[in-house]
Amino acid sequence: MRKKMIVFIIFILSIFLTSCKPYTIVYTDDDPFMLEMKGDTLKVLQITDLHLTFGYDKRDMRTFDLIKALSDQDDYDLIVITGDMTMSPSAPMLFSRLIRFMESLKTPWTFIFGNHETDYHTYEDFLRRIPEDTSYLYFKVGPKLEEGGIGNFHFTITKNEMPVYRLYMLDSKAERKVYTEDEGEYDYLSVAQVAWFKEHAEQDTVRNLVFMHIPLRQYIEVDVYDGLFLEDKVYAQGVDTGFFDAMVETGLTTAVFVGHDHLNDFIFAKEGIFLVYGRATGLNGYGSLKKGGRHIEVYTDSGSLRTFVIFGSGVL
Repeated sequence: MRKKMIVFIIFILSIFLTSCKPYTIVYTDDDPFMLEMKGDTLKVLQITDLHLTFGYDKRDMRTFDLIKALSDQDDYDLIVITGDMTMSPSAPMLFSRLIRFMESLKTPWTFIFGNHETDYHTYEDFLRRIPEDTSYLYFKVGPKLEEGGIGNFHFTITKNEMPVYRLYMLDSKAERKVYTEDEGEYDYLSVAQVAWFKEHAEQDTVRNLVFMHIPLRQYIEVDVYDGLFLEDKVYAQGVDTGFFDAMVETGLTTAVFVGHDHLNDFIFAKEGIFLVYGRATGLNGYGSLKKGGRHIEVYTDSGSLRTFVIFGSGVL
């Protein structure tokens, strides 16, 4: 009862503080971030579905400890959080704490919104929390795309200042109020988002990886796979608007990485593209599956991919 009262008070304070001054989303330029690779391979740590809920409870504290332990396992070029960073009435406050924590790791990092950030708040409530003076965060609101959500942006990975790989981040948004049983309740990449990706990928001269929160509908077609498939089904995007076809047509995508389904961490190949789940990271997220992250390593000279689930030794 006492914990519920504390959460309620935090909720009221959070609403008051985030509504004290107006905030307008400002869409940004469409230039890619430039990130110089540290070694001979591109190393990315994917963490997902942190589900920070209270901030100072035992499970959230263990989530922070786990992220630190995962990041310490290698010298990563980039840490990518693929959505559902929070699920809480006090989400903006928790987001601020997450930013401070991620900055303390002193590793470049980025994030994608999931479907739970806006359970109690708006995108504006999160964006206003991003300081102007972060040292390691790479995030853009991105260009204004019709029904495109917030945070569609891209990276050019360089070696000796020459492009060697590309990374694309897309907002798969949240639940829909109106949907059919066949489609399911989740939103999907809009036609404008697909066109945005295709326009850039058609001009690329190097291969790419794609990151989003909710899996594409092609994940439903899984047959032979490596890893775990413990959900009762794939909780995919509601409509296929052609993103997978765009990847096939442009011919440069090595893999897609998603989160969302906490009991899945499988990987399989379809038409030459790996469709991959991360391993859920947050201790306050549902499911008894051991929490962890996904190591992603790309040999940029050949484009070959090495990826596996990792755990925080001594943390859990």
